[in-house]
Amino acid sequence: METQLVVERLTEAVEVLRQVETNLRTSSDEVWHTRRPDGRKVRVLIRASIISLGEIDTVKQEFSADVWLAAWYKEPLLKGKKHREEVDWDDQWHPRIVLFNAVSVDKHEKKHHLILEEGDDVPIVQQSNRIKATFKEPMELFDFPFDHQELTIQLMSDWPTSQVEFAKNMGIKDTIRTDTFTGSHEWELYGHLLCKPAITGQHQSTSHQRYALYNITAHVQRKMGFYVWNIAFIMFLIMALSFTAFSVPPNEPADRLSVTLTLLLTSVAFKFVVTQSLPTISYLTLLDKYVLLCMIFQCLMAVQNALASIMSNAWLFDVISMGVLAGVVFFTHLVFGVLMFIKIRGTNKQLRQADKEYLNLCENIDRFYKRTKCTISGFTDEEVEAIVGQTELAGVENSKQMGIDETKTETQLTNLPGSIQDMQPSRTNKFHV
Repeated sequence: METQLVVERLTEAVEVLRQVETNLRTSSDEVWHTRRPDGRKVRVLIRASIISLGEIDTVKQEFSADVWLAAWYKEPLLKGKKHREEVDWDDQWHPRIVLFNAVSVDKHEKKHHLILEEGDDVPIVQQSNRIKATFKEPMELFDFPFDHQELTIQLMSDWPTSQVEFAKNMGIKDTIRTDTFTGSHEWELYGHLLCKPAITGQHQSTSHQRYALYNITAHVQRKMGFYVWNIAFIMFLIMALSFTAFSVPPNEPADRLSVTLTLLLTSVAFKFVVTQSLPTISYLTLLDKYVLLCMIFQCLMAVQNALASIMSNAWLFDVISMGVLAGVVFFTHLVFGVLMFIKIRGTNKQLRQADKEYLNLCENIDRFYKRTKCTISGFTDEEVEAIVGQTELAGVENSKQMGIDETKTETQLTNLPGSIQDMQPSRTNKFHV
């Protein structure tokens, strides 16, 4: 008995040790990320190109896109490396860029390159990504169907802001192709792409750390024709047909009410059609308000039909009611027309401003490239100022062409931070390996 008890105890001990070993064992797909040994903060330059923008799902509040992303950063730890084949990229530090608002990723191809510069022994690492994914985008639908949407692809680094920051590559333009847009039957896609760095808010992080974000934003405007002609116009006709109830004698309230209530039920059916085109939201869109006002008008018409049957002078009551209700319809549509004009004008102004911002930046980048032949810039604030500040230089050149004598021209050229005189020719001649 004692021998059997000892064997059982030993068997239990072996099982416990096996369980401990299993818990301590590292899984085959587990990846550990180590901090940089030099402890320095890395600025990562981003360039985005949307190759194709797919369908925009208003109900799910999602959109799909085929995107090419490139990230550049200087890596002193790779000094002496001349070919990308010499580097084990799995063991190297990288900025850990993730798609922050991606719902699903269908395809992700990643490649690494080394860029060597003349006069600088610190190579630049280029990480190229080709991504096909579906992204989540909370849509503002207050002005539906006269709305426009900002479709944003949000990149995030899993390193905190003390170690990584994002910036735009000021040496090359961000682009978006409008000819491959598959949702052109419902949306108008604008040709500008606005890219700006940001950091996570307190509500976006589960820790006390803040993380670098990079927002790649495209603008689309809904084509309102389908909803205007197939819903709003039909609702207007149904509401206008409510006036046909006045053709029925007021002493026959049942026939009058049957006409009005039948049209009201038709409006309710159209309300369901509108609901199916929208996500479950807790506020009213502009189209919702119009449909509800049409239904309220029809309810007022039903009340009028019921009251007309008990009035002593039903004919006079019908005439007054018809005039008042017609005035309400006219005034309501006048207000809606003014509101739509204001909203459309405000939207167009906002989109024109975004277009202007994008075109100004592209002109500065083109001007900078013609003078320096540099396609990677922005690792320092001086390099950014050298490009962004070119608007002032362009004005000086235009003044000189018009024959205006500017005494401050030479001062502006020499004092501008990161100007052509101060720039190092480090990235004017470079090659990929």
